[in-house]
Amino acid sequence: MKARSKIRRTTAAGAAADALPSQAELRRLAARVLALSEADETEVTIEAESEALTRFANNTIHQNVAEEGLMISVRAVVDGRTARATTNKSDEESLKRAAQAALELARHQPKQPGLLPMAGPAARGAAKPVRRYFEATAAATPADRARVVAALCKEAQRGKHTAAGIFSTGAHALALANSRGVFAYHTQSRAQFSITAMDGDSSGWAKATSPDVREIDAETLARRAMEKAALSRQPREIPPARMTVILEPAAVLDLAGFLFYDFAGTSVLDHRSCFNERMGKQVFGKNIQLWDDVYHPLQTGAPFDGEGQPRQRVRLVESGVPKGLVYSRATAKKMKARPTGHGLPLPNEWGEAPMNLVLEGGDSSL
Repeated sequence: MKARSKIRRTTAAGAAADALPSQAELRRLAARVLALSEADETEVTIEAESEALTRFANNTIHQNVAEEGLMISVRAVVDGRTARATTNKSDEESLKRAAQAALELARHQPKQPGLLPMAGPAARGAAKPVRRYFEATAAATPADRARVVAALCKEAQRGKHTAAGIFSTGAHALALANSRGVFAYHTQSRAQFSITAMDGDSSGWAKATSPDVREIDAETLARRAMEKAALSRQPREIPPARMTVILEPAAVLDLAGFLFYDFAGTSVLDHRSCFNERMGKQVFGKNIQLWDDVYHPLQTGAPFDGEGQPRQRVRLVESGVPKGLVYSRATAKKMKARPTGHGLPLPNEWGEAPMNLVLEGGDSSL
């Protein structure tokens, strides 16, 4: 269903036509929702996005798709109960129905022990802004992506490789407001390029993601994928043995990513974390330094959490020793800690999670 809002419109070919909603437009939309709610407390989250993707396989572009969306999510609190309702339409009647649905759902929920009043404006001030919106990315057209992909497919063909992958571009705007005066806004663009080069029974892969499409060097990525495919020609089995394995960043991310929820206060409190009884003890090699840092230049995402609170930079592992956890407001109160701005949108059973893991590098080359 098409959202009735001034969000990015696309042509039949998928080219961007209008800008995402401005901060002022989303603030006005949030104010309309708050005014319609009859709950004790109300929170509204608005997301608008535009995404376009070019897909290729067998050295040929075979698909181009584009989509746009608007999501308005209303959370109501009444008598210690909370619930959420969502709509993708912004006319007055739809907003009113969403606010009423959230209220009715909340009334039928059990009381939630430990449910805190909604957050007010953070005592430490608003979240530090991050620049993650680039017009070059948001305005990229199918022709822009096709030129890059077509050149790489020709190169793959010359090298007797078969290439497949995707090249996507888009933009996203997020606003969160509540009846206690919180308003947080973030906008970012996103480009992603991924390629798999196949060579008979071998293959190679490379991928990059960035808010700025100009930072993606698709040619270098494609050459790396083809190089890996060529180097792995005629694979053979080898006997089991102890070996030193050098992992590329994407593989290291997969390993570190499996641990992300283990650093959540709720996970430790509920004894679901692998770090229960291991905090402060040597778990990893002494060369491992891990942070959660939304402000790192290679990270993406909003600098505020699901309650609109500013995210803090948190040291999770120091010289291989788990030292820190992230906390939502409610979990911090239970564990007598300070909130770190990592709460997930309520209601939820997870509490919080570090969403911007940064593993410090070493001093060796690949």
